[in-house]
Amino acid sequence: MNNPSITGAAIILAAGDSARMGKPKALLDWHGRPLLEHVLDVAKQGGCTKLFVVLGKHDDAIRAGANLEGVNVLLNTEPERGQVSSIQLGMQSLDFSTDCCLVWPVDCPLIEPGDVRALIDTYAATRASLMRILMPVYKGERGHPMLVDIGFRQPFMELQQGQTARKVIEDNHTQVREVATDNPGVLVDIDTPEEYEAALKQWQG
Repeated sequence: MNNPSITGAAIILAAGDSARMGKPKALLDWHGRPLLEHVLDVAKQGGCTKLFVVLGKHDDAIRAGANLEGVNVLLNTEPERGQVSSIQLGMQSLDFSTDCCLVWPVDCPLIEPGDVRALIDTYAATRASLMRILMPVYKGERGHPMLVDIGFRQPFMELQQGQTARKVIEDNHTQVREVATDNPGVLVDIDTPEEYEAALKQWQG
């Protein structure tokens, strides 16, 4: 069951050029539909009530190839600045009716709705504490997506070109909470055709 007391937004990062894959990752076939649609559905099923996707070089192709009805589509005009530029674009598009956002690369297809619910529910139960970033962890290793309290956007907005979200996490490690999961899929991303094929076989949906 989704947590009605929390308004969570998913920010799906899909502005990369997918050079090693040879085609936009967002449009990879995921058991009969575009990967982006699958990721958006998982976010929605997990309790995200607002859906954002950040596009870049392949903007036109992705808009034409995926059903983005009900999704807030953002265009990163400088994707060469790296993933941080997409995170910043997504975060600055949120208003304070949103409690938290989940930063979610499109090439992480094995995240499950239960992982999303666990992050949001843990956030709801602990938001009065100093924990501002929540991350799923499988056997001691942190994965995706990362949940960020809406009031903690500024450290991400101040990141410079060449820096990554990891800097914010390391600089604010006392405000990071790990949420255990038994799903190894939170650690999986797909950058090559071989990794894509392996993920397809691993998915149990």
